[in-house]
Amino acid sequence: MKTIWKVALTQMGTQDVRVPEGAEFLCAREQNEKACVWFRCDPNHEKKLRRIAVVGTGHEAPDDGRYLGTAMLMDGSLVLHVFER
Repeated sequence: MKTIWKVALTQMGTQDVRVPEGAEFLCAREQNEKACVWFRCDPNHEKKLRRIAVVGTGHEAPDDGRYLGTAMLMDGSLVLHVFER
């Protein structure tokens, strides 16, 4: 059985997140003033690293990334766009 999990991201830059193998990223949004990604996974699978890029509006975005969503922090004054690389 698959479940939905969440990972909180650091504010900007590229980072690796550890998720169960085969995890399907669903979306990225804000929660409690942090950018987060939600994914569907089988929690029994071995965990693997997946690369995520978080970029602000006006900053260089990855050409090889799949857009996951946008997080609006600090009452919308900080807008972060999340990509899986």
